[in-house]
Amino acid sequence: MPIVKPMDEKELVAACLQNDRKAQKELYDRYAAVMMGVCSRYANSKEEGEDILIEGFTKVFAHLGEFHFESSLPTWMRKIMLNTAISFFRMHHKHHNALALDDAFEAEWREAQSLPSDKVMEKDLLQLIQRMPETYRVVFNLFVVEGLSHKEIATTLGIQEGTSRSQLTRAKNWLKERISR
Repeated sequence: MPIVKPMDEKELVAACLQNDRKAQKELYDRYAAVMMGVCSRYANSKEEGEDILIEGFTKVFAHLGEFHFESSLPTWMRKIMLNTAISFFRMHHKHHNALALDDAFEAEWREAQSLPSDKVMEKDLLQLIQRMPETYRVVFNLFVVEGLSHKEIATTLGIQEGTSRSQLTRAKNWLKERISR
Protein backbone atom coordinates (compact mmCIF):
# COMPACT_ATOMS: atom_id res chain seq x y z
CA MET A 1 0.00 0.00 0.00
CA PRO A 2 1.47 3.40 -0.94
CA ILE A 3 2.34 5.88 1.80
CA VAL A 4 -0.07 8.81 1.78
CA LYS A 5 1.50 12.14 2.66
CA PRO A 6 -0.72 14.24 4.96
CA MET A 7 -2.07 17.40 3.36
CA ASP A 8 -0.50 20.70 4.35
CA GLU A 9 -2.76 23.54 5.54
CA LYS A 10 -3.30 25.01 2.07
CA GLU A 11 -4.16 21.64 0.53
CA LEU A 12 -6.44 20.81 3.44
CA VAL A 13 -8.30 24.14 3.23
CA ALA A 14 -8.65 23.84 -0.56
CA ALA A 15 -10.05 20.31 -0.26
CA CYS A 16 -12.48 21.39 2.48
CA LEU A 17 -13.69 24.25 0.31
CA GLN A 18 -14.44 21.67 -2.40
CA ASN A 19 -16.70 19.90 0.16
CA ASP A 20 -14.33 16.93 0.36
CA ARG A 21 -15.75 15.06 3.39
CA LYS A 22 -12.46 13.22 4.06
CA ALA A 23 -10.60 16.53 4.17
CA GLN A 24 -13.24 18.02 6.47
CA LYS A 25 -12.90 15.03 8.77
CA GLU A 26 -9.11 15.37 8.67
CA LEU A 27 -9.34 19.05 9.58
CA TYR A 28 -11.62 18.22 12.49
CA ASP A 29 -9.47 15.28 13.65
CA ARG A 30 -6.28 17.31 13.36
CA TYR A 31 -7.47 20.27 15.45
CA ALA A 32 -10.42 19.15 17.61
CA ALA A 33 -8.39 18.25 20.70
CA VAL A 34 -6.56 21.59 20.76
CA MET A 35 -9.75 23.54 20.11
CA MET A 36 -11.54 21.57 22.83
CA GLY A 37 -8.91 22.90 25.22
CA VAL A 38 -9.93 26.45 24.30
CA CYS A 39 -13.65 25.66 24.59
CA SER A 40 -13.37 23.81 27.89
CA ARG A 41 -11.75 26.81 29.59
CA TYR A 42 -15.01 28.70 29.14
CA ALA A 43 -17.46 25.85 29.73
CA ASN A 44 -19.18 24.72 32.91
CA SER A 45 -19.02 21.06 31.90
CA LYS A 46 -17.53 18.71 29.35
CA GLU A 47 -20.86 18.65 27.53
CA GLU A 48 -21.02 22.43 27.35
CA GLY A 49 -17.44 22.48 26.04
CA GLU A 50 -18.42 19.98 23.34
CA ASP A 51 -21.41 22.16 22.39
CA ILE A 52 -19.11 25.16 21.99
CA LEU A 53 -16.66 23.05 19.97
CA ILE A 54 -19.35 21.83 17.59
CA GLU A 55 -20.75 25.33 17.15
CA GLY A 56 -17.22 26.64 16.61
CA PHE A 57 -16.40 24.03 13.96
CA THR A 58 -19.68 24.83 12.22
CA LYS A 59 -18.49 28.43 11.99
CA VAL A 60 -15.02 27.34 10.86
CA PHE A 61 -16.46 25.37 7.94
CA ALA A 62 -18.97 28.12 7.11
CA HIS A 63 -16.26 30.80 6.96
CA LEU A 64 -13.30 28.78 5.69
CA GLY A 65 -13.43 30.68 2.40
CA GLU A 66 -12.56 33.84 4.36
CA PHE A 67 -9.30 32.33 5.64
CA HIS A 68 -6.43 33.84 3.64
CA PHE A 69 -3.36 32.36 5.41
CA GLU A 70 -2.47 35.67 7.08
CA SER A 71 -1.95 33.57 10.21
CA SER A 72 -1.80 29.85 10.78
CA LEU A 73 -4.99 27.85 10.44
CA PRO A 74 -5.00 26.85 14.14
CA THR A 75 -4.58 30.51 15.16
CA TRP A 76 -7.51 31.56 12.98
CA MET A 77 -9.63 28.66 14.28
CA ARG A 78 -8.71 29.49 17.89
CA LYS A 79 -10.12 33.02 17.44
CA ILE A 80 -13.36 31.54 16.14
CA MET A 81 -13.55 29.12 19.09
CA LEU A 82 -12.88 31.95 21.54
CA ASN A 83 -15.57 34.18 20.00
CA THR A 84 -17.97 31.22 19.97
CA ALA A 85 -17.27 30.54 23.64
CA ILE A 86 -17.85 34.19 24.57
CA SER A 87 -21.08 34.27 22.55
CA PHE A 88 -22.17 31.03 24.22
CA PHE A 89 -21.45 32.53 27.63
CA ARG A 90 -23.43 35.68 26.85
CA MET A 91 -26.39 33.76 25.44
CA HIS A 92 -26.63 31.10 28.12
CA HIS A 93 -25.68 33.08 31.20
CA LYS A 94 -27.72 36.27 30.90
CA HIS A 95 -29.08 35.71 34.39
CA HIS A 96 -25.69 36.66 35.83
CA ASN A 97 -26.41 40.32 35.08
CA ALA A 98 -23.28 40.98 33.02
CA LEU A 99 -20.81 39.83 35.68
CA ALA A 100 -22.22 42.12 38.36
CA LEU A 101 -20.30 42.38 41.61
CA ASP A 102 -21.51 40.08 44.32
CA ASP A 103 -21.82 42.43 47.28
CA ALA A 104 -22.51 39.57 49.71
CA PHE A 105 -18.90 38.42 49.41
CA GLU A 106 -17.24 41.83 49.12
CA ALA A 107 -15.72 41.69 52.62
CA GLU A 108 -14.03 38.36 51.93
CA TRP A 109 -11.87 39.60 49.08
CA ARG A 110 -8.43 41.06 49.61
CA GLU A 111 -6.23 42.98 47.22
CA ALA A 112 -4.96 40.89 44.30
CA GLN A 113 -1.85 38.91 45.10
CA SER A 114 0.11 36.63 42.86
CA LEU A 115 -0.53 32.92 43.07
CA PRO A 116 1.64 30.87 45.44
CA SER A 117 4.94 29.77 43.98
CA ASP A 118 4.34 26.12 44.93
CA LYS A 119 4.45 23.78 41.96
CA VAL A 120 0.94 23.07 40.74
CA MET A 121 0.43 20.54 37.99
CA GLU A 122 -1.07 22.05 34.82
CA LYS A 123 -3.85 19.44 34.85
CA ASP A 124 -4.73 20.30 38.45
CA LEU A 125 -4.71 24.00 37.69
CA LEU A 126 -6.99 23.50 34.68
CA GLN A 127 -9.40 21.49 36.85
CA LEU A 128 -9.40 24.27 39.44
CA ILE A 129 -10.03 26.90 36.78
CA GLN A 130 -12.93 24.85 35.43
CA ARG A 131 -14.47 24.73 38.92
CA MET A 132 -14.07 28.50 39.35
CA PRO A 133 -17.34 30.48 39.38
CA GLU A 134 -18.06 31.16 35.72
CA THR A 135 -17.89 34.94 35.91
CA TYR A 136 -14.41 34.74 37.44
CA ARG A 137 -13.36 32.03 34.98
CA VAL A 138 -14.33 34.01 31.87
CA VAL A 139 -12.46 37.16 32.95
CA PHE A 140 -9.49 35.13 34.22
CA ASN A 141 -9.17 33.24 30.92
CA LEU A 142 -9.55 36.36 28.80
CA PHE A 143 -6.91 38.22 30.81
CA VAL A 144 -4.40 35.51 31.72
CA VAL A 145 -4.73 33.02 28.87
CA GLU A 146 -5.86 35.18 25.94
CA GLY A 147 -3.89 38.26 26.99
CA LEU A 148 -6.73 40.77 26.63
CA SER A 149 -6.55 44.05 28.55
CA HIS A 150 -9.26 45.02 31.02
CA LYS A 151 -10.51 47.56 28.48
CA GLU A 152 -10.79 44.82 25.81
CA ILE A 153 -12.51 42.48 28.26
CA ALA A 154 -14.97 45.19 29.24
CA THR A 155 -15.79 45.85 25.59
CA THR A 156 -16.04 42.15 24.76
CA LEU A 157 -18.33 41.32 27.67
CA GLY A 158 -20.24 44.59 27.89
CA ILE A 159 -19.07 45.37 31.43
CA GLN A 160 -17.11 48.15 33.13
CA GLU A 161 -13.30 47.99 33.31
CA GLY A 162 -13.56 48.09 37.09
CA THR A 163 -15.79 45.02 37.04
CA SER A 164 -13.22 43.19 34.94
CA ARG A 165 -10.45 44.13 37.40
CA SER A 166 -12.58 43.10 40.36
CA GLN A 167 -13.51 39.75 38.81
CA LEU A 168 -9.83 39.04 38.02
CA THR A 169 -8.84 39.88 41.59
CA ARG A 170 -11.53 37.58 42.92
CA ALA A 171 -10.50 34.83 40.50
CA LYS A 172 -6.86 35.04 41.61
CA ASN A 173 -7.87 35.00 45.27
CA TRP A 174 -10.22 32.07 44.65
CA LEU A 175 -7.39 30.13 43.00
CA LYS A 176 -4.83 31.11 45.62
CA GLU A 177 -7.12 29.96 48.40
CA ARG A 178 -7.68 26.55 46.80
CA ILE A 179 -4.03 26.04 45.86
CA SER A 180 -3.00 26.82 49.44
CA ARG A 181 -5.22 24.04 50.79
